[in-house]
Amino acid sequence: MAILSAANILSLAAFKARASEIINGMKVDNRPIVITQNGNAAAVLLPPEEYDALVERAAFISSVEAGLADAAAGRTISHEDLAAEAKARYKA
Repeated sequence: MAILSAANILSLAAFKARASEIINGMKVDNRPIVITQNGNAAAVLLPPEEYDALVERAAFISSVEAGLADAAAGRTISHEDLAAEAKARYKA
């Protein structure tokens, strides 16, 4: 993830006035843009690849957390039981 600088923080009015230029520049430098409204951060514009990476990372972390919760709650099976289940299911 890119580090933000003052060049990556724009008011909504500035973004509206130069939207096409800003989006084209973002495609080149692959850096997010923070859009402010009334001096406060209101939105973040990300390149599609950065957004996809964030969504994928969040899904991965969620899956790991679910697995850890299952393990902590004792919802596990032995290696032998898993191997037997896989063999029965996939006739391997």
